[in-house]
Parts: sequence; C-alpha cells; structure tokens
Amino acid sequence: MPKSDLKYYLELIDDDSEEIQNEIFMRLYEYGFELEDDLVDFKVNTDTAKMRLVLPILEGNRRKWIKENWNSWFNLETANDKIESALSQISRFHYGINNKPGLNNLLDELAEEFMNRIPYGDELDLSFFLFKEKMISGSKENYNNPFNSNPVYAIKEKKGLPITLSLIYILVGSRLGFDIKACNYPGHFMAKFDFDGELIIVDCFANGKIMFETDIENLLADSKIDKVKAVFIDSPPELIIQRILNNLIKSYSILNNQVNVEFFTDLAKQIIIV
Repeated sequence: MPKSDLKYYLELIDDDSEEIQNEIFMRLYEYGFELEDDLVDFKVNTDTAKMRLVLPILEGNRRKWIKENWNSWFNLETANDKIESALSQISRFHYGINNKPGLNNLLDELAEEFMNRIPYGDELDLSFFLFKEKMISGSKENYNNPFNSNPVYAIKEKKGLPITLSLIYILVGSRLGFDIKACNYPGHFMAKFDFDGELIIVDCFANGKIMFETDIENLLADSKIDKVKAVFIDSPPELIIQRILNNLIKSYSILNNQVNVEFFTDLAKQIIIV
C-alpha cells in the first residue's frame, strides 16, 4: 500500500461496517514497520480514538521487530553495553521503533549537562545532580505501570522503578568514567561504587540516599546470606535484564494484557545466565 493511501485508510478505520474495518486492519498489518513513521504525517487527521485502534497494530510491529533484534545485545563486550542495548529495545516497544530522541541520546545529554555543570564532579555529585537537581525520583503512585521499567519514560517523566533509576545512574556514570555497579538487592535494586576504599550504596529510588559500608553491615547483620551476597557480589548483566523483564511481566499481568505477558516471558526465556 502506498503511503499516499494511508490517509484514506485511517479515515475508514472506525467505519460502522465490520467488513470494512477488518479490511482496513488487514491492510495496516501488511504495511510493515514503516507504518509507525508514516503515521507521523497524518497525526493532525487522526484523533485519539483512532490512534487507540491503530495502537495494537503498532505494538504488534514493535514486538516483531524486537523479536528479530533481541539477541543483538547478547555478545556485546561490556556489561553496560548489554544493559543499555536491552533497555533501548524495551523503550522502543513503548515509544516506537524509531522514536527520537532514543535512550542513548538522552543518557548522552545528561552526561554532557553534568560535565558542563560540575566538570570535576564525582559519583556523589552525579547522584545529587540526577535525583535532587533533575528530580528523577521513585514512582510511588501507580508503581506497577509498565512504563516505570522504561528509562526513557523515567528521564522524561522523572519517575521510575528502583532498577530503572539505578541503571540510569550507572549508564550516565559510565559515560563520565565512573565505575558504578548494580546492587541487586532482593526486592529493592540499588547502585554501588567504591569511594576511597569504602563501599557506598546509593538508593536511587529514595532520591539518591547514601549508605556507607558500616551502615550496610549493620543493616545486614541478621540477614540471610543471599542478601549479603547481593550487596557485595557483582551481578551479571543477564540477571539484571531478566529482573527488568520480570517487572514488565508482572505489570502486564496486573493489566490483564496476556499478549505482552507472553512476549516478555519469551524474551526472558532466551537469556542464559552464566
């Protein structure tokens, strides 16, 4: 179907005739990945109700695209490259295959702004910058919104899950030469780094709350060994990405969206944790 015909199909998508609707949906499904970009030119003529009708088609295209590209991050060299690539694909599911600006650009912009503001800043300064000055904070209302697992949403809307905020902190930090790592604590994901020989934990969900190693040791004094390991042992990127997918599966389960539950479950099953 040529792009010039798209306008007419969109005008008929909510036609009273079920036969015509089915024909329109079939043509739009056949349009391919270009549908998302080409729709931009017709947004003026496409009201919200019609866009709701088109969205399942767009999501279907996005699922297909991600399935074809999902394993592209498996063999990347560094842990942060793997995490960023997987997160970028997840953000494309919510915002579109070719959405601009993408995750990479948003992280670059945050790193550049930090460098311009605090050229000799450290990890503590970055925490203050992101979670105090930029006010990217924990999403305490509507916690199970699937967009809370999306770092693009977290940066734009300034809210997200603990793991989402922590990974933004880690990935921006890597652009600045900081060695910030994941603290895969059960039930509450955080970030950690070595500061003059002392381990420091940053609770990004709590506006960048800082905990020192002595605080952590007291906190974990009576904890189970797996929690101690979660704090002090580095987690592989595959485990981190799987935890993100598990959050999405839970979110879509709450929304009774079985199609997306199965989609993200399938992606999770492809991950091999060594």
